[in-house]
Amino acid sequence: MAAYSGTPVIDTAYSWEVGDRNGKFTLMRKKMTITLSSQGGATNTIGDAALGFASGGIIEARACLFTDGGSQKRDVWLFTDGTNVYVGDPTNATDATRGIPGDVTGDLVLVVEGRPA
Repeated sequence: MAAYSGTPVIDTAYSWEVGDRNGKFTLMRKKMTITLSSQGGATNTIGDAALGFASGGIIEARACLFTDGGSQKRDVWLFTDGTNVYVGDPTNATDATRGIPGDVTGDLVLVVEGRPA
């Protein structure tokens, strides 16, 4: 697979932007749904540009809901290094790999906060 390059579906009722006195946006928060196809790990990343954020501009990412390919709703963990959002799957086969970012397939609803592009 490859890095996520789809178009996120933005939930505008739960998204906002903050600007300075000159009208320049300095911070935004987006609630969005993205469809992943073996993405979210260290190689097949979910990058800041694909989500509409500045390079290295992701401050925080939180998972709201993940629906896997079998239509099962379950929990996932999200990590960020400021440039990418990584997915941790608590249903991984071993204890040693459960906290490590890995590729998943399904629909992910998440909230991301950071600097606008």
